[in-house]
Amino acid sequence: MTSRRFQLQGQGPAAYERYLVPAQFAACAAQLLDLAAVRPGERVLDVACGTGIVARQAAARVGPGGAVAGTDLNQGMLEVARAAAADLPVEIAWHQADAAALPLPGGAFDLACCQQGLQYLPDRPAALAETRRVLVPGGRVALAVWRPIDHQPVYAAFARALRRHADEETAAIMHAPFAGPGRDELHRLLVDAGFDKVQVRIATVAARFPSPGELLRRQAASSPLAAPLAALAPEAWRALAGDLDQDLAGWVDDDDLAFPLQTRLAAAHAAPR
Repeated sequence: MTSRRFQLQGQGPAAYERYLVPAQFAACAAQLLDLAAVRPGERVLDVACGTGIVARQAAARVGPGGAVAGTDLNQGMLEVARAAAADLPVEIAWHQADAAALPLPGGAFDLACCQQGLQYLPDRPAALAETRRVLVPGGRVALAVWRPIDHQPVYAAFARALRRHADEETAAIMHAPFAGPGRDELHRLLVDAGFDKVQVRIATVAARFPSPGELLRRQAASSPLAAPLAALAPEAWRALAGDLDQDLAGWVDDDDLAFPLQTRLAAAHAAPR
């Protein structure tokens, strides 16, 4: 991610790629690129790329005649992204950069994507203006932003359990990915940044983790919850895990903890200047 409010240290980026990408972000990336209608030979930019799942999927779609780049503020995320993409037939260019100050020339890309990163950016208008700058005339942008936590029953239950067994600040970390922007604000931000033909739709991502306990352990390893959860007393951890087992039992099938995540997907075109 680009904001310093979402900065994973140590083994966090590798755990993010190992645990969260296959559980929920890979499926979201596929839906985002479907909406963007990526074509062979196109040049694609993945802004606030994290460990690069959108960039990797885009590389498979543009093929050897295309080009892909990814940017993120977090060097650790980029190191994992680079390793994960090492064997792809399309080489991806990785850049450590703030989304509001991209080190890229104007008109260099046909499509720019940002998956679940916009909500973390401290200056969303500046980031979208930069995205518009690096696109060719008529180029496209595609964004994915989770809907509010009220629409995410499993993570809402997780946040309530954190409030009970940790504190309000820790619960707020769980709320952060679901903190907008909403549909109207997405329209306004994109139009103000120089885009038109804005389309916003709601999509559902099918998330899967082996169990409620594994959801807890994997979030503790691969998200900003790592430090506050590591600081919990053993009895508080056990109580938190027990509550999640009970509260999320209705989402467990014969194989996994399986639940829906609702996201907004937005697409637009770079308007003529």
